[in-house]
Amino acid sequence: MGIGHHLYRKREKPCYLSLITDAYSKKIVGYNVSDNLNTESSLVVLRLAVKHRRNKEIPLIHYSDRGLQYCANEYQKTLNKNEIQPSMTQNSDPYENAVAERINGILKQEF
Repeated sequence: MGIGHHLYRKREKPCYLSLITDAYSKKIVGYNVSDNLNTESSLVVLRLAVKHRRNKEIPLIHYSDRGLQYCANEYQKTLNKNEIQPSMTQNSDPYENAVAERINGILKQEF
């Protein structure tokens, strides 16, 4: 799974769309719109993705950047509890998380 964020600018205040995408099927398996990028709003997305997980026997890798919300103890505990292996980009290079960047690019073009 890959995770991505997309910022939408509204006149009043920004909105953040957080996504978890299944890297194999390219389906969005979790999403949330929030007014911030804090850990709790990111946990909403992760919990939604876990809830809709079909085959719990297949090992999962959660690939993300090194955002504070993904490094947070509660986020890492949720990954561990659900036997999901975390993996993070090394240098915040967009090419290292191509699945998330592709979805973000599509949303930017369509929006």
